[in-house]
Amino acid sequence: MSTSENVLLREKNDGGYSLSIIAKFQEPFPVSYIIRVTPPHGAQVDFISTLEGFKNIGELLMALYHFAGTKLYPTNAEKLKEVLTADFIKRFAELRKSGKFSV
Repeated sequence: MSTSENVLLREKNDGGYSLSIIAKFQEPFPVSYIIRVTPPHGAQVDFISTLEGFKNIGELLMALYHFAGTKLYPTNAEKLKEVLTADFIKRFAELRKSGKFSV
């Protein structure tokens, strides 16, 4: 049986690493989805998750997209470690989407 892969998304960073979302399929098995990290030199690493895991990753990445639009400069690293959590980022992103902020 042959295995096929489709690259759904590939992003490469300035360091030469690439992150790909792959759909891998082989008859008669269901399609599996993989996050693949490929360094500039060396072996690639595949991360296979449940759909719930991908959903959690996706929700955080979408929230981070909205959250990171606001520059954050640390003045107290210990306090920032306490409050800068996935839940905080998600709540802040919802707040940011709900209104317009000005300084």
